[in-house]
Amino acid sequence: MALVLGRVNWRQLGKLLATVLLVQAIYWLAIDRPLFHADPGKEPGLVSVSNVAVARLTAPNFAEAAKALFEPAELPWTYCCDTAVFAVKMTFALDRVPADGLGIYPNLQADNFQLALNGSPIVVRGRMEPGNGSFHGQVRTLVRMPSGLLKPGTNTLTFITLRDGFPYTDVFEPKIADYAALEQYTARKLFLASPFYLLTGGLLGLLGVIATIMMFRSDDWRFAAWLSLLCAGFVANAGYYLWLDPPVDGWGRMLAFFAIYQLIPAAMLCFVDSWTRRPVPWLQPLTMAVYLGAVAVIAWHIYRVPMPEGFDVPAMIWIWYLGASAVAVVARLVWHFATQAEDRLLESALMTVIAAALLIDAAVEWFPELQLTGDNLGNSAVFLLLAMTAAFLTRNFRLFQSQSALNAMLQEKVTRREAELAEAGLREQALVRAQAHDEERRRIMRDLHDGLGSQLMTMMLSARLGEADPPKVAEGLQSVIDEMRLMVDSMDSVGESLEAALATFRARIQPRIEAAGFAFCWSQPATLYVPDLGPRDVLQIFRIMQEAVTNALKHSGGSEIAVEVSATTDGAVAIAIADNGSGGAEAGDAGRGLANMRVRARAVGADYAVQSEPGKGTRITLALLQPA
Repeated sequence: MALVLGRVNWRQLGKLLATVLLVQAIYWLAIDRPLFHADPGKEPGLVSVSNVAVARLTAPNFAEAAKALFEPAELPWTYCCDTAVFAVKMTFALDRVPADGLGIYPNLQADNFQLALNGSPIVVRGRMEPGNGSFHGQVRTLVRMPSGLLKPGTNTLTFITLRDGFPYTDVFEPKIADYAALEQYTARKLFLASPFYLLTGGLLGLLGVIATIMMFRSDDWRFAAWLSLLCAGFVANAGYYLWLDPPVDGWGRMLAFFAIYQLIPAAMLCFVDSWTRRPVPWLQPLTMAVYLGAVAVIAWHIYRVPMPEGFDVPAMIWIWYLGASAVAVVARLVWHFATQAEDRLLESALMTVIAAALLIDAAVEWFPELQLTGDNLGNSAVFLLLAMTAAFLTRNFRLFQSQSALNAMLQEKVTRREAELAEAGLREQALVRAQAHDEERRRIMRDLHDGLGSQLMTMMLSARLGEADPPKVAEGLQSVIDEMRLMVDSMDSVGESLEAALATFRARIQPRIEAAGFAFCWSQPATLYVPDLGPRDVLQIFRIMQEAVTNALKHSGGSEIAVEVSATTDGAVAIAIADNGSGGAEAGDAGRGLANMRVRARAVGADYAVQSEPGKGTRITLALLQPA
């Protein structure tokens, strides 16, 4: 526990809390209250109703209602649980008929309804057939009651209601008043009942399209994908209230409500998890699995369990799902800020407002005595998602930069990457060069011990015993000097390119050959491409050439040594060292030198060939294979 608390970034959490409180206050006090919960003003003088009576009908029409047997009832009136058509009659009295008529704001919960004033229909929308009805009754509306249908004294209202899905039919007292005054009083409710959903669906649909494009243009496609799904959930929610004649019955529409509304918090949690840039490996698939499981349980209850349990249990699952999702969203944000460096405070605070809206919507059902208003999630979505997207795009505006700016940005990245690769290549080359130096030092140490050391020891013992032959001593010392020069030359070639090593070899070997009385010839076309080989391979080639020239000087008995660097027919590079001596180089000390050269050639993957017929000189050819 102490270890976990020690990892918490308390200062960052404090900044998050301060930002969250500020943004929450701004939204709920400056946006939500004036737009969605403002005082509509003084309620106009309402006409009260009385003599409420209810009758169950066998057919949804006013003719059937005219001959039905009504029973007295009180408002609010509720019925559960089967598919049913009811007629609800009520009366109101007028001393006089207003010239502009009256307005009525029906207040009932039903899939669809029709309304007649004094026997004349004034509201007839959609279909009323049980099992094949439409859902126009779920949209709030203000209806004008024309003065021509009103009369002084008692007026009769007859509602015919259809409930085909949600099990409860609820009828409350309608608001009846002067039409203009009632229109002003209910304007906000009427706007939120339909036009607001259309506006919300359009804006979030556009945002969803942008998010879908971002999936293919953004570095983090998962973030854009979940934002797209989140917008799709809100658009589907708006469509649920706007599409009043869908190709499903009431049961299917009820399932669609729960599936759509629960998709929003599921997508929200996955969206937040991706937004952190450090998603929890199991969280997103688990969230969607829980969502699908909850929808499956709800579907089973709707279609298999009798009402009202078939509705009440899904409603309870829905309520708890909203609350749990809100807590999970906040917990994921808090954990991210507690454990990771993060400066996107505004975006985080906006997401907590959506979580708060989820929690309040759940509390509406948990605590009805608090008289909280619902649909806070739908109300807040368009403002918060647009603000959050604006904050995101401000940080990631390169998505919408011009093509030239994008090209410049990409070129800068390529240049930076090339510089990094070049630096890495230099480090690797330096490492290989150091390794080659080390290997050559160890070889020289072996040669000094086994070769030069042995020769010098032999000459020293001969001198001590008085058996030294001056010509042989001079020849031996010259051999030691030549070998030491070869060692120095080989060390100078370590780490050079092959082309540079060839130039070094020519500069070092030409004076030695000419000092020995040999003519020297070097042939290399100026346009010849010399392959770029590694330091180890260059060193081996350098040693082969040294060995070949040394053999020619010691054993050929000739007067000329030629070095030829040329291209072969297959595009490779060939190096040849030739002399005009006596040939027959396979025997004696020369033969041992040839064996050493063959081993070195095999080490670099080169083709090695010797031509040394007696009386025709010796030619050693090294054909370098093209690098892959």
